[in-house]
This record gives sequence, structure tokens and C-alpha cells, in this order.
Amino acid sequence: MQDKPDFIISGDHARLFPVLAETSKERRVASIFLAVMSQIPALSEDLLGSVGVRSGKRTKVRTFTEVVLKVETASGCRPDGLIVVDTGRTQWTALVEAKIGKNDLGDEQVQKYVELAKANGLNAVITISNQFVARADHSPVNVPKTLLRKVDLFHWSWARLATLCEILAYQEAVDDQEQLYLLEQFNDFLAHPATGVERFTQMAAPWKDVCQAVTNDETLKKSAPEVEAVAGSWLAEERDLCLHMSSYVGQQVEARIPRKHIDDPAVRLKSEIDKLVSKHLLDSTFRIPNCASDIDVCADLARRTVSVSMTVKARADRVSTKARVNWLLGMLPDDDDRLLVRAHWPGSGSPTMKEVVALRKDPASIQSTNPESAPHSFEVLLVERLGARFSGRKTFIEDLERIVTTFYDLVGSRLKAWQAPPPQAIKSRSDPSPGELEMDDLQEGGALPEAR
Repeated sequence: MQDKPDFIISGDHARLFPVLAETSKERRVASIFLAVMSQIPALSEDLLGSVGVRSGKRTKVRTFTEVVLKVETASGCRPDGLIVVDTGRTQWTALVEAKIGKNDLGDEQVQKYVELAKANGLNAVITISNQFVARADHSPVNVPKTLLRKVDLFHWSWARLATLCEILAYQEAVDDQEQLYLLEQFNDFLAHPATGVERFTQMAAPWKDVCQAVTNDETLKKSAPEVEAVAGSWLAEERDLCLHMSSYVGQQVEARIPRKHIDDPAVRLKSEIDKLVSKHLLDSTFRIPNCASDIDVCADLARRTVSVSMTVKARADRVSTKARVNWLLGMLPDDDDRLLVRAHWPGSGSPTMKEVVALRKDPASIQSTNPESAPHSFEVLLVERLGARFSGRKTFIEDLERIVTTFYDLVGSRLKAWQAPPPQAIKSRSDPSPGELEMDDLQEGGALPEAR
């Protein structure tokens, strides 16, 4: 094999048309992906950036399959692929393990690959499957942290790869016609059901039972496996919703994750469990490029509702409540019975809420108990009660994604944040200009002021 790294005994460059047995579906898909990745710089740049590897014009990405490394740590331990990134000065390497369809990654298997990478001086292990994680540096498997001191563990979902291809094509980020053809063909390949690429389509199996327990006013236990399963599936749907919205708007959409949760997915899961048990809520916040504000999505198990909202500052140069409400309504031309506006007031005034339809008739009807006060911000909400469909594992996901995209069409794509104009220069007419002052000093025989 030409141009092979010195730490492998044998291997092949990843092939776009791999010759493998019908039973080697995972290796076939992995080989096609790695071959495409090595030939499209825009694709490799984005993917490598998600794992903290910078690439430039001189960066060379090589990908391999059927790799046998010099140092073996376990018999029969053969990764599906290898990525080698050369920048000219440095080299970054990662083993690749891929699963497809319903096959999930196993803790023990991934641990073996981490040990193999460590023994051969490689930088990372990248897993690819239909499992979802919030960030590439989170993993759906548990590996002892002691093994991850010298080897990083990353994860990409197949849905994320497919969405990225869609975005690159939509943004026309690939100029080369041959590369664009490869990108489009790979995207079509991933979209075909026979490939085994799946999106998140249903909540965990205990979803219906947990919903019923909340309806019956039963106490949820933080340690219950069904509660953990529901909280975990919500986080998976959060990531899938990011990808769904990314495809919808043609831009990268990300979930806003608290800083203390970024480095520890287990802490984040615990926080979601606490919220589910104490408040019967599941919620997430999404950031869409150039939107007036973040978008909050909340599923209320007690009320069986899904709500989506955005908050914007009121236009401060308009004094009355009516004027500020009219400014907001001017950005919401469609009257939808599900749309509500919640006004927030200065001081200790409680928020007030009205339907958009009602505000269209009387903008001042949202006024607080203080007639002299004006709202400082508005929260626009779309709230839909799902009834029996809420407890359906699939129907809940279907309705959730429909409601979020509908809200974006009605509100998210139309709201604009108000910003006060910059102050104008103020100059008193009674004060002499610097030029006039200097002329007066000269006429009186005085010296010019010192330059500062």
C-alpha cells in the first residue's frame, strides 16, 4: 500500500466502491463515507473541526480500511477504518468504528479500540452509529476515564453526517463540480432506507407509562430506570431536532447546553431527570443563526402540551403599551389561535398574557394593573395541547417536530430584535468652536492652547 502510515502493517485506502461480502454492510458504508470524506475538503473540515482538529489548504486527509496495526492488544480487534490528518507539521490519527441500522455501540468493544489506539500512539477513536449525542465529544458508551487521558473518544451520528451534506449543498460550499457530484450522491445514498441510516423517530419504551403516571399524580422516582430512559430519549430527540431544523433552515442549529453540563453528559442527564421528576417538564433551548433570540421548546407531561417560544425586548422608543404591542404585531402577520404573547413588566409586576388574535383587536388589553407602566419585553409562544397523541412514542415526536417548524415559520423567521440607535453628538451653540477660540486668543495676543 502506497503512502501508508508507519504504525500499520497493512490496510487499504478507503474505497468508494468497496468489494466486500453482503454481510459486511457496516464496513461497506464506513468505506464509502471515509472515501468521500477524504475527497471533499469542505466536509472533512467541518467534521474535523467538531473534534478540535484544524485543517487548512495544505491539510491532507487520508482514510484507510482493513487496517492491521503493529501493536495488537486483543485478538480479532479490527477497526472499520482509520483517519490520518497531515498538516505538514503535525499528524493527527483516529480509529473509526461504525454501526448501522439498529446495531448500537458496545462499551466493551469501544474500550478495546481505545486501548488499541493508546498502544499504537494514536490520538483518538471515532464511533459512528444511529445513536445521538449532544456534542461530538460526548459518547453513547461508557469507557473508563483513565483510558481517555491520552486517547480522545468522539462520536458522530449518521443523521448528522447526512444533515451536514445537505447543508453544504444548500450553502453551495463546494465549488468543484466533481466534489459536488460526490457530495450529492453520498447524500442520496444515506437517504435511502436500505442503507440503514435512521433518525430518532420514537421515545423510549417506558414513555407511555411515565406519561400515565404523571396523569395519575403518581410520584416519579429519580432512580427509576424508566425515568432515566425517558430523560435520555429526550436528549437524543434534542440532538435530532437540531439536525431536523438544520436541514429545514439550511444552517447549523445547535442546542444551548449549560457550561457545567458540556464536559459531563452524566451530569446533564441527572439534571434532566431532576426536572422531569420535580416539574414534569422536558425542555431544551435552540440557537438558530441570526434569529432574534434563542428558541425554547418545552413538553409538559402534566398538561400534555408542547410549547415553543422566543423572547425579545420591547421597542423602548415607543412609550405606551399599545404602541409597543403594535410594533410586535407588525412582525406577526398571521393570526393563529395557538399564538400567545406574554408581556413582562418593570419592577415586581407580574407577567400578563393574551392571544395574538385578541391583541389584534385591542393591543392595550394586555396592560398590567399599573396603567402608567409599559412592558420591557415580549415572549411569543405557540402552545398546542396534544391529548392522547402526547403519550404515543412516535406521535409525540411527529407532533413535536411539526410544532417547532410551524413556530419557526410563523414567528422565528419573522421576529427582529429591536436595538436603540446610537446617540447623536451633542454640541452647545453657545460654546465657541476650537477654531474660534484659537482666533480669539491670537487677536488678544495670547498663546495657542497646547496640543493634547
